[in-house]
Amino acid sequence: MDSFFLVVKLIYIYGIVAYVLFRKSDFCVMYLPVIFFTEKVVSDVSPAFLYYGVVCLLILVQILKNPAFFRNNIWAVLLIVYFLMLLNRSHDLVLIRPYVFSVGWFFISVPLIASVYKSHPAEEVYQELAEATLLILILFILNSMMSTVHHFAPVEMYGIKSGILYGNLYAAAFNTLPLAIFVVLNKGINEKNLIYLGVGIVAFFVVLLSLRRTVMSLSALAILINLMTMLTREKAKILLIAIAVFGAIGYFIYTETDFMSMLKQRVELRDLNDRDLAEEKRFLEYDLIYTDMFVYRAYSPWTGYDLFNSAGNYGNGVLGDRSLHGDLTNIAHSSGLIGLGLYLLMMGTAFLKSFRASTTYQERLIILFCCATFLAYTGSGRYTEGAASILQMCVLLLPLSKQEEVPEEEEEPYLFKQPEIV
Repeated sequence: MDSFFLVVKLIYIYGIVAYVLFRKSDFCVMYLPVIFFTEKVVSDVSPAFLYYGVVCLLILVQILKNPAFFRNNIWAVLLIVYFLMLLNRSHDLVLIRPYVFSVGWFFISVPLIASVYKSHPAEEVYQELAEATLLILILFILNSMMSTVHHFAPVEMYGIKSGILYGNLYAAAFNTLPLAIFVVLNKGINEKNLIYLGVGIVAFFVVLLSLRRTVMSLSALAILINLMTMLTREKAKILLIAIAVFGAIGYFIYTETDFMSMLKQRVELRDLNDRDLAEEKRFLEYDLIYTDMFVYRAYSPWTGYDLFNSAGNYGNGVLGDRSLHGDLTNIAHSSGLIGLGLYLLMMGTAFLKSFRASTTYQERLIILFCCATFLAYTGSGRYTEGAASILQMCVLLLPLSKQEEVPEEEEEPYLFKQPEIV
């Protein structure tokens, strides 16, 4: 696996950084999810200063090309400034460093993505996003194959030690996949591209074996919404073909592989009855944070306790060293009501701008899918997962990209008003 990780780092991090800087410098921010997902796959990117440096370089290049980016979402900029101010009271900067960089990159990407999309044709933006998400799914499949062959499962998620394995990928690292599947299948279906279609379907079935319920549900929703975008008379034939392809591949996997037996085994391993207790703790978090802030006055309700330092520091330690899982409670504990308010304003502005820019039924479906992912991930956490958070913004803000003028009688009901693109 060491050789595999070395090749992945060289190609998927430093190779992509070089490629983007010299060939795709107008779209640096759109390839950040690829780099962040790769970091989760390889687990350790050494030296760390080089990794942080190349990511900051990509963002700097994007800022220089879009100097007025902050106008697209001023709340994101204020949120960055506020979090930087809160660093003064942090007790262990080394411990929270990965989270500080991750959320900082996420916050600054929100207005940057909007600025990039407004400056480029929709078709070009869509193509770049499709290529970036394809790279993510290819890496996900390759990592699963190599981990399975080498029996590499250091984290043993839910006790899974055999069958399809995921290597270093764990928990929130899977949050990126439904969004990537959504874009890749969209391109595969609407452009009849067998590579995109095949990669998307294979990735979907591999995701099902992860037993990450939120990720599984959102991946299924990604397929459903892609099919819904074709509910027009003009696309009836493509819709039937797509359903037939999904059905044929699903039947083959069901009859010719160990998929179902492996799935049943993993459902038993996950022990979902005990998971219900874990879900109750997520809801309990809200009561504990409220009690801390407004009943016992354990810390300021306006500025919170300490950035990314919730483990054992809320509810008088009633849940031990368990960190806060939900995004809203986590942000409130880290930065108080001020930070939570700025975060909600940032996200609300992004959704509002996308909704106002949307003009077609298909664009509204994309916003609907992003609403579902945002609500699901906000409830289950974690906004610190940079790849998923930034990719969600890349998908959500697609309606902001520049549309080409099309005569009314020739206009097609597709997302980008192009016959081959939704």
